[in-house]
Amino acid sequence: MIYKIADLGVEVPPVGNMPERCRPYEADIPVDIVLKQEDLRPDYLEGLSVEDNYYLDSGFQFYRKLLDYDGLMLHSSCVVVDGYAYLFSGPSGMGKSTHTEKYLKTFPDAVIINDDKPALRRIDRKWYAYGTPWCGKDDVNNNGSALIAGVCFLHRGDIQLNRLEPIRAVGYILQQTSKRKTPEQARKLMRLVNLLVTEIPFFEFYNHADEGAELLTYTAMRNAIKETEK
Repeated sequence: MIYKIADLGVEVPPVGNMPERCRPYEADIPVDIVLKQEDLRPDYLEGLSVEDNYYLDSGFQFYRKLLDYDGLMLHSSCVVVDGYAYLFSGPSGMGKSTHTEKYLKTFPDAVIINDDKPALRRIDRKWYAYGTPWCGKDDVNNNGSALIAGVCFLHRGDIQLNRLEPIRAVGYILQQTSKRKTPEQARKLMRLVNLLVTEIPFFEFYNHADEGAELLTYTAMRNAIKETEK
């Protein structure tokens, strides 16, 4: 079957539960990326079901191929408000999903388009975030996209919000993106990351899921992206 994922035609083999997961992305469009069934490993990770292994491995293969289309994956929860995407990243347990859920409660039009592995693409010198079928154990995704307002790395601690210098943002991104299998993939990734940190606002936010925390991150990122658009 062919699906439109991150504005690309993606052929995904009908293995495991992939047809069900990908159904919202079905489209009759030309194919850009082919995920071959013979390349997907049913025993990719020990202890997981065959279906889960096909799901994980197909996602990793898609995100590696996405590098050829000026795209990458960032382990994050991505929420769209007022036409802009706000991404929250960091190690597991830092409260990414908790923070985006606060957006859903505060902003009537908020939609989470991917709660774990959104695709980021640079198109015409602008960065977009996309929902994809590969979205973590809770299966929270939406076939949508939006211009990226900013990226915020979360930490546990007393409330503090800081704008990140590009060099620090690079280190955070490399900890939260797909592994590179070849030197060529590494070069493509570093080129994209260097563009991303100079063209999109990055922040780090310390909090304990405090009341009103979402207003702080929303205001900071929205103001920052508006400045870049002037």
